[in-house]
Amino acid sequence: MKYFLIAAVLLGIGIGAFALAQESSTTTVDEAVNLDENVQASDLGVGEPTLLPDSPFYFLKNWAREIQSTFTFNPVKKAELRLKFANEKAIEMEKVAQKTQDPEIIKKAIENYQQEVTKVEKVTQKIKEKAGESEPVAKFLDKFIQQQTLQQKVLQNLQEQVPAEVYQKIEQTRKEHLEKFGAVMVKLEDKEGIQERLENNLQEVKGSEFKEFKNLEILKGLELNAPLELKETLQNVQQNSLIRLKDKLESLPTESQERFSDYIEKIGGNKEKQVEIIENLKEAVKEIPALKQNLLQTREKILEKVEEKIQNIQSACPSFQKPTADFCPQGRTVIKKDEKGCIVEFKCVVPAEIEIPKKPETSNTGACITLWNPVCGANGKTYSNACFAKLAGVEVAYSDECKEKQCQADADCPQLKCGPVGTVTAKCTGIKNVCVEGECKTILVTPLVPQTNQ
Repeated sequence: MKYFLIAAVLLGIGIGAFALAQESSTTTVDEAVNLDENVQASDLGVGEPTLLPDSPFYFLKNWAREIQSTFTFNPVKKAELRLKFANEKAIEMEKVAQKTQDPEIIKKAIENYQQEVTKVEKVTQKIKEKAGESEPVAKFLDKFIQQQTLQQKVLQNLQEQVPAEVYQKIEQTRKEHLEKFGAVMVKLEDKEGIQERLENNLQEVKGSEFKEFKNLEILKGLELNAPLELKETLQNVQQNSLIRLKDKLESLPTESQERFSDYIEKIGGNKEKQVEIIENLKEAVKEIPALKQNLLQTREKILEKVEEKIQNIQSACPSFQKPTADFCPQGRTVIKKDEKGCIVEFKCVVPAEIEIPKKPETSNTGACITLWNPVCGANGKTYSNACFAKLAGVEVAYSDECKEKQCQADADCPQLKCGPVGTVTAKCTGIKNVCVEGECKTILVTPLVPQTNQ
């Protein structure tokens, strides 16, 4: 009887696990998008707002908040309170955008939220301890990371809903939010602990089986706007998220991999950053041709979304030719823009490390991260990041892709001539075109003296 009961329990556990696995594998694309994109008030630990910033009585709500903050003296408790207010204002901002398309009303709600985000960062500067020294600080920082991630999703969703004239306002708000996100982490945690804490808390945020994709998008924005001392850590976090997403995709059957493509097509956010994530994934799965081809086809669909968004925001942008799925299979597709933010071309960059022979001591795939953070080597070749340049034994000339060179030597630069100066012909002495870092530049060697040719 005893063994029968044990067998029954084990069978029940097995059936339950199978049912959960089936439920997870049959999550629809819309359900996955909803899990990773839509943020409810309860997710942020606040109630549904009834009084919104467009009300003439809203000032009373802010007044009550300020009184509560004034009489909260503990720095950590005050920071928690301000974080709660920021969560409330994020939801209020979203509700206002759902209620009206009036740009001025929406901008007012956004500014109300911006002010609170600034106050959160300001009060955390008064906290003296680090998370490793104080349990209350550690708990606050965990909550902060999770809720800031959700606030970023609120801002991303808002960009999909608002009129075009409000889009740039939200883009600027997102940038400021990410700057303060990074500043608070640096203030409250030692550099050595940030990576583990950030990774652990991102895993705690609700989401679908594809949630690492949205995490990567937020992490990339965070890296671009973070303090310099945090950038390497954020690149490591991105690499680990990329590996988790790659492993997940490799374990899925073909039809589920195709579902991932539909998911990317439907999910909101920064489509250009999403193209970059796809390029990173494409490099990570290069040994699996079918999955790589699937990602190339996905990229083609996402670029259609990029064109649509650019035209909605910048109607003056010229149309551009989108690359097809067979464009740049061995390299990386890089989007080039002009000063107005219009896309002018898609460039295929084949990183130099593809040509680097694998050495036994560096054959470990973990030697360099696969993220795209290009540098130009002193040999004139572009490397995916500084690690690959170092691996090749090449000194980094500057960050970014290598620019096309006008010249290799001074002789490649055309020399200038002066027009007539009081005579029929005259040449200028003292002026010379020289080659400086691949670009022709004019220098004055000696004082300019017009010389008449006899």
